[in-house]
Amino acid sequence: MTSVATREPPFTTGLAPYAGTLPGHISASAAKNYLGCSLRFWFERVACLRKPTSPALHLGKAVHATLQAFHLARWRGGDDSPEAVAAAYDRAFHELERDEGPVNFDDEADREKNRLDGLRVIAAYLDSSEVLTGKPRAVEVLLKESIPGLSVPLTGAMDLVASDYTPVDFKSTASRPDPWGAAFDHEIQLVSYQLLMEAATGVTPPSLDLVFLVKTKTPQVIRVKSPPADARRKRRVVALLETVVAGIAEGRYHPQPSMPCSWCQFKNECMNWCPDMTLPGADRRTA
Repeated sequence: MTSVATREPPFTTGLAPYAGTLPGHISASAAKNYLGCSLRFWFERVACLRKPTSPALHLGKAVHATLQAFHLARWRGGDDSPEAVAAAYDRAFHELERDEGPVNFDDEADREKNRLDGLRVIAAYLDSSEVLTGKPRAVEVLLKESIPGLSVPLTGAMDLVASDYTPVDFKSTASRPDPWGAAFDHEIQLVSYQLLMEAATGVTPPSLDLVFLVKTKTPQVIRVKSPPADARRKRRVVALLETVVAGIAEGRYHPQPSMPCSWCQFKNECMNWCPDMTLPGADRRTA
């Protein structure tokens, strides 16, 4: 007698009553921001309140833009020499400061220190065993796919997709990461990438990778590999994403006091929040 495996039905939380106010899509970064503090999410992504950029965020964006330029050169057979990469970094550092500034540098000496820190991190990556060799499958690929159990499309931009379909995301950090903690902290993003890749290509990646560029005195490059998600991990992440979709659809934005409040840029705005406050202008169709 041959047994027939039964397929588990897709996860759902039944958001049909909110169909008129669902966001147009959801991303892993939006979900993580919302789950961290829904009111901060509103200040940043709905009200779009501008705050001075921190030096660490500015450096991270410049490094990210430089790695993108390097990987695109590898992909297209362009100039990927150290000199070209250094020039791309200086260009990104300046243009981001001009277009997205001001940056909260203490003074010109602090600005120069941060610029040089970024150059050293980039050089460490180029000299490391983790540097991309050969041609990648894709660079900065943006995907938008319907995922079973999720009420809106899932979107995501992968920094790099290796030739074997491994998605790689680059992170700038000031200290050496704990592998387990890093994988757990970025679980929504990593599993979202797998869900997107499987939906778009039908291929399950062999690994879900994070590459940390550590801004220590002697920069380090550390790869953290996670196995592809099984059904339980996928179900868990879809449930978290759907929780965020429900919160946005219902307009649930409120303070979530925690340790990060001490360095949050929106402390003053948050202190003015009251339970009966309405947050005007919220566009619930985007995330």
